Amino acid sequence: MKFKKIAFIVLAITLLVEGGIFLNMTVLSSAANRERNTMEAKKVSSVISADGAVTAQNQATLHFQIAGKLVSLPLKAGDNVSVGQTIAQLDSYALQKSLQLAANAYQITKNSTDQTNEYKQTGVLEGQQRLALDVSNRNSYQNSTEVQIIDDNVKKIVDNSLLAQNSAQIGVDLANYAVDLATLTSPLTGVVTHEDVTVSGVNVTTTTSFVVADPTSVVFRANISENDIDYVSLGAKAEIATAGKRMQGTVVKVFPAKVTLANGQTVYQVDIQSDDLKGIRLDQSGTAFIMSNARDNVTLVPMWTVLHGKHVWVSNNGETILREVTVGRVHGTDIEILGGLKDGDKVITDPKSISSKKYLLL
Repeated sequence: MKFKKIAFIVLAITLLVEGGIFLNMTVLSSAANRERNTMEAKKVSSVISADGAVTAQNQATLHFQIAGKLVSLPLKAGDNVSVGQTIAQLDSYALQKSLQLAANAYQITKNSTDQTNEYKQTGVLEGQQRLALDVSNRNSYQNSTEVQIIDDNVKKIVDNSLLAQNSAQIGVDLANYAVDLATLTSPLTGVVTHEDVTVSGVNVTTTTSFVVADPTSVVFRANISENDIDYVSLGAKAEIATAGKRMQGTVVKVFPAKVTLANGQTVYQVDIQSDDLKGIRLDQSGTAFIMSNARDNVTLVPMWTVLHGKHVWVSNNGETILREVTVGRVHGTDIEILGGLKDGDKVITDPKSISSKKYLLL
């Protein structure tokens, strides 16, 4: 009996020890996993940095609206250009001939209309209609008199003649418009900054582009992330680093819609104006440092980590704690935390996996 008791006690102690070790390992493992599923809250900086490039606020990208053979390219990239000056011209021989045909058709219909009006005034049209009725009508009139029928027919002949002349005039207008489309002119005074083609005698399409910019409207256009754009205001002071120089500037425009850059990044754009940008080449890349309008002690955390709009699970020195926080504005997928987080807090990114009964509420 004594041997059985001793054996039972040894077994019990062994189980307790092993169970304690297992429980301790489970807790440690859980804590380790939780530690891996945490992140540092992002502090909103007093200065927002953003890459960008020097550009002109007033610029235009031009395309032909028709395809054709390029026969004239009087300007090159870098040349000055005035409003209305020709930048490029297509072969318009066929278009000119089409315009001539349309003009001939118009003149024919106009002559016919003039003759019709003359015949109406002299009574020829009325006589022609009366003769036609006398020859063709072998029944008595039922609802209209012969005079009414003649007047109606004369009116229709005159109206149809005018409609034919109007249609011919539209044909002339369209042909003349097509001729105009063969010439590309500048909508502003500035500089030709880009041409897809550099020689004449080649075929171009409606995608072939020419760019004209006004160098007097030069600005630095910065690309701002979605999380930072709410902290950029009109009139904010900024410093621009470009072309090996640093210059002071002011935010003069915040674009309302997002754009997608060539690298696939989606950003908001702002224009920064500086007198020191004059003389800097267009498309020169650089970085802008913009003074933020953020309040002091503002941090950003992912929206899904905030429970019921006022609590955030954090890990601090190995403890899992539910902090009561004060939230502010939403920025994309993040939300402002105005107060409640402490130094050393790491936000737990999977808060729904935690039972509030097991941990501290502070």
